Order: sequence, then structure tokens, then C-alpha cells
Amino acid sequence: MKIEEKQVTFPKSLSVKYAGKIIEETDTDITLEGEDEESYLKIFNPFRGVAKLLLFENDRWVDAETSAAASNFDFSSLGLGDLSALSGGDNSDSPESK
Repeated sequence: MKIEEKQVTFPKSLSVKYAGKIIEETDTDITLEGEDEESYLKIFNPFRGVAKLLLFENDRWVDAETSAAASNFDFSSLGLGDLSALSGGDNSDSPESK
């Protein structure tokens, strides 16, 4: 997963719900841009329901639980594989999408 300013890029292999403007969509990834306070990225874990909720507030993506900048969150702690980098086409560590 990659977060730069208003944009967040995540692998399609994740089970997610989101609201925002899709900037780019490839075979492996989606880049979403936060537009307003209604923009969000909800990452699901099949074993625990919602694993992480990111909200777009004050022109940045934040962790809904702590209001800390999402770029500082250790996504590997969710047990969803290494989300700190974009998927390189090998989704063997990631759960299947929906």
C-alpha cells in the first residue's frame, strides 16, 4: 500500500470498500484520491471483519481509530501480508478478493 498526499494505492487482491475518486486502475492496483470528508478506505480481514478504516480528513488519509496519519501505520500488523509496498503482481501473501 502506498499513500502520497491525497492519493492511496492498494492491491486489488485486498477485500475493501471505498469512496473517493479513482485516479488509476491497473490489473493489480487501484489508486484512489480523497475528495472530501466522505472519502474512506475500509480494509477487511476475513477473520476479524474490518481490519482497518482510513478516512480522508484535512486533506490527508488518517487512521480512523487514532486520527494519526495513515502513512505512519504498520499495515503488516493486520495480518494481511506486507502492505507497506505496492503489489508487484505476486499476491501469494494476500487474501483473495471478496
